[in-house]
Amino acid sequence: MTLATHEVNRCLTLLRNKIREQGFTQLEVQAALGWGRSYISQLLTRQKNLRLDQVLLILSVIGFDPEEFFAELYPAPFHVRRFESRSDDSQKLDELRQLLRGLVDLLLEKGILSAEDLPGGDS
Repeated sequence: MTLATHEVNRCLTLLRNKIREQGFTQLEVQAALGWGRSYISQLLTRQKNLRLDQVLLILSVIGFDPEEFFAELYPAPFHVRRFESRSDDSQKLDELRQLLRGLVDLLLEKGILSAEDLPGGDS
């Protein structure tokens, strides 16, 4: 099993668990998103490729914070400092940008995301 396959499987397992923990069925999520018959099942069982935007849509429907999802999927090592919240909005935006850059770098490193998936990536 490749590293990318392993990481995708971990993501899918966590996503299936979060759907259940939030009190939803796959059919309810599918209906809320307007997806066709058995589409979510095909995504969650790797019969179809699941994209990052689809993960975010599913998390939105079930009311689960994407930051918490990815933090659970990829817990930060204990030596990584969490950014403190400050009242300055520009500082918060800078901190958020830095966290997102770190997440994107991690997803690229793990092979879950490719440069083509990013805005301005080669199409």
